[in-house]
Amino acid sequence: MPLVKGRKAKTKSGISTNIRREMRAGKSQKQAVAIALSQARKAGAKIPKRKK
Repeated sequence: MPLVKGRKAKTKSGISTNIRREMRAGKSQKQAVAIALSQARKAGAKIPKRKK
């Protein structure tokens, strides 16, 4: 299924929906979280970058 994009991707529910969809598609949890946060950042959410 396609990921949630736009305004909805910035919300907490949009991020968790994207994580759930990616995990159902067979991706690992870490990878699913990274993809969902990336989509949220593209939509304009103020999410800090990953600490190294």
